[in-house]
Amino acid sequence: MPVKTLNRREIKVSSWLLADYARFVMAQPGENASYDARGTPYCHDIPLLGLMENLAGDCQPFPANFLEPSYRSHWWRYSQFFMGPAGTVTPLHFDTLLSHNLFFQIYGAKQFTILPPSQAGRCGRRGWRWFDVDPEQPDHVLYPQYEQATPVVITVGAGDILYMPPGTLHHVRSLSTSISFNIDFHTNQSVLSALAQAEKGMPREVIHYNAITALAVIAKIPELVTFPLYRPYLSYVS
Repeated sequence: MPVKTLNRREIKVSSWLLADYARFVMAQPGENASYDARGTPYCHDIPLLGLMENLAGDCQPFPANFLEPSYRSHWWRYSQFFMGPAGTVTPLHFDTLLSHNLFFQIYGAKQFTILPPSQAGRCGRRGWRWFDVDPEQPDHVLYPQYEQATPVVITVGAGDILYMPPGTLHHVRSLSTSISFNIDFHTNQSVLSALAQAEKGMPREVIHYNAITALAVIAKIPELVTFPLYRPYLSYVS
């Protein structure tokens, strides 16, 4: 399976056997909130339930009614899986498609620092969706506008669900060995709002996947047609 190494300005992808990566995680410190594991291989945004669909049975009963109807029948195909040791960090960003984000914590704990989309201009935006401000240790000399930001810190534990509206900025730290997954999903309104950003720096690939989603969500084109076109997004590294 693909495993990512996230540094401040790049993402590297390597290939691991799931068993080897699980052993690697088990060998790391199990719980250390202050430990910083940036640069540590991290199973991050991996469509594991789509690759091994029998695992979806372990996630039942699932609240599929939280999702827009076109996602409900095979919700696991749209999920992204996260597993890693304590201290792994995802830098500040918003979700690529400007979609709704429903996040499920299965094991361990994570700390989210979130900000509303309206404060993106205070956070040192880089490219389409990444930001250079570190909310845990902000540099007010480089980013003086961040002093007016109002971040909110949320800790999720096993069994918790966190919902984030489209465009929510979030920085994520694993406080312990952690397993979780999320589903990015669109509604009629959110996909139209996302496509309206096409001329504001949205990458061509992102426009493409949002257009496919619009076919499913708005035009009601069957999943049998739209999902094979959407599937590559689940392995897209932005």
